[in-house]
Amino acid sequence: MTAEHSPQGQAQLKYVELLLRKGMQEEARARLDELVRQEPPVAAACYLLAVLKGEDGQAQEAADLLARTLGLEPENTKALNALGGALRQLGQLERAAAAFAEALRIEPGFGEARINLALLLKEALRFTEAEALLREGVRLDPGSLRLTYNLANVLHAQGRSLDAVAAYRETLRLDPDHLDARQNLLFALHYAPQFTRRAIYAEHLKAARSRPFRPAHRQELSRPHPGGRIRVGYLSPDFRGHAVASFIEPVLAQHDRDRFEIFCYANVATPDATTARLQGLCDQWRDIHGMADHNAAALIAGDGIDILIDLAGHTAGSRLPVFCHRPAPIQVTWIGYPDTTGLKEMDYRITDALADPPGTDDRLHSEWLLRLPRTFCCYHPPAEAPELAPPPSSQNGHITFGSFNNLAKVTPEVIALWSRVLHAVKDSRLLLKAKPLADQGVRRRILDQFREQGVAAERIDLDQGQPGTREHLEQYQRVDIGLDTFPYNGTTTTCEALWMGVPVISFSGDRHCSRTGASLLTNCGLADLVTKSEAAFVDMARQVAHDRETLREFRAGARERMRRSPLLDAAGVTRELETALAELWATSRRP
Repeated sequence: MTAEHSPQGQAQLKYVELLLRKGMQEEARARLDELVRQEPPVAAACYLLAVLKGEDGQAQEAADLLARTLGLEPENTKALNALGGALRQLGQLERAAAAFAEALRIEPGFGEARINLALLLKEALRFTEAEALLREGVRLDPGSLRLTYNLANVLHAQGRSLDAVAAYRETLRLDPDHLDARQNLLFALHYAPQFTRRAIYAEHLKAARSRPFRPAHRQELSRPHPGGRIRVGYLSPDFRGHAVASFIEPVLAQHDRDRFEIFCYANVATPDATTARLQGLCDQWRDIHGMADHNAAALIAGDGIDILIDLAGHTAGSRLPVFCHRPAPIQVTWIGYPDTTGLKEMDYRITDALADPPGTDDRLHSEWLLRLPRTFCCYHPPAEAPELAPPPSSQNGHITFGSFNNLAKVTPEVIALWSRVLHAVKDSRLLLKAKPLADQGVRRRILDQFREQGVAAERIDLDQGQPGTREHLEQYQRVDIGLDTFPYNGTTTTCEALWMGVPVISFSGDRHCSRTGASLLTNCGLADLVTKSEAAFVDMARQVAHDRETLREFRAGARERMRRSPLLDAAGVTRELETALAELWATSRRP
């Protein structure tokens, strides 16, 4: 009989578990240390101590203890799964994957190990393998919430919006209160043209009525009496190397500190250099990552915020439930999400008349639309951007169209229209750049869709992208003309393309995400590149492609054109924003 299975060993382990339940960590660790030092050591003690070490961030010590556990119990699947987690923290990804895979070989129904392996594959951009792994898990356990949700995320990451929507709906059938699934569903609906504006609006209202957006307990929030400068709080998970930072940084830098006191509420899991830079552009910085919604709301109310501005909407890491506690008298959403929040507690959404023309758009928002005079955003070009180069067609003799958009925006309908462009412009090529294209299965799917439209694979260049900003922007030197996506236009990608001297042809539709291209291009004096039908899109692409001299002139003057545009007028746009915010505040204080 081993020490572990002896009556004394069992009693000691039960005593340790009792200590842990009572929160007596130090004494529990001391007992576990004794059991681990025994010869032979107690396997369960090795495992329990490893778990505690892992919780303390001591990944190497945890991995060593788990290796000892497996030396005693080679088929302990919990230990294999935990070892995979420790190795992942240590950056030993191949060994981590092997540990997860071994746990699944022994116990195919071990959902946690399956999800951990799938997440590892997803991070490595091996989406096809991750999908197959999760589908097998769902087959084995059809009612698994976590397997279904992770499958939805893998489908969405591949750009398969319709499949992802179905999987998110199934997740919500299993758990109607799953906040992340609810918000991911709302975001995914915008990518495919099959969903009407009214249907999407109805989904937002439905989400707003769900439990995650209805605080379990209402609290009386104490606010200081207003006075002095108007206190504006910006709340975002994207105060980091993220697209949203490119649009909020110039505003933070230009705010009039004599009239406004600026607070930033950061829900940032992993701060970076951008985080540090943004932190220096506000008066007060608050880290709310990991903070409960009601506590974050109490903090904001305690800071006496007059106007609280959400920068994320229904995107990853957003804290919309905080707004449901009403921590500020005026609450606004802006930049990070292309639609209504659906929340009655959100008072306004900032936009412009090009992205959201008066009329139907007002009726399909739970917020009042606050339209800035020129543009709904301003852009901060990356300092790392390389110098402009001549269009590639001046050297290789053929036109290269390009899109660096999120692959979820590249729907079958988009591919069909782009194929018509390629047919219309002889010898032209198309460069697609997106991270999921590292996966061979994803590449095959995209190329097959072009083949179905009569476009040979040789005319399509697929690029998985580059890690650095400069390297990413250098790839625009391979593109003559940018092709926008629809119904979800590019925003950051369009700004980047224009800054790199690449004209972008956009197809304008019936909703904000379909008209960001119209807003950006019109504000840069390029309204002619905005089209309103598929035929006009193809014709415009043909016209621009055939005028090589204008392409060269466009690229040479691109940055000066943008510098003169409202899009780069950070001071002017910020003054317009401040005028709007000051009027909101003055109106709210009138009897």
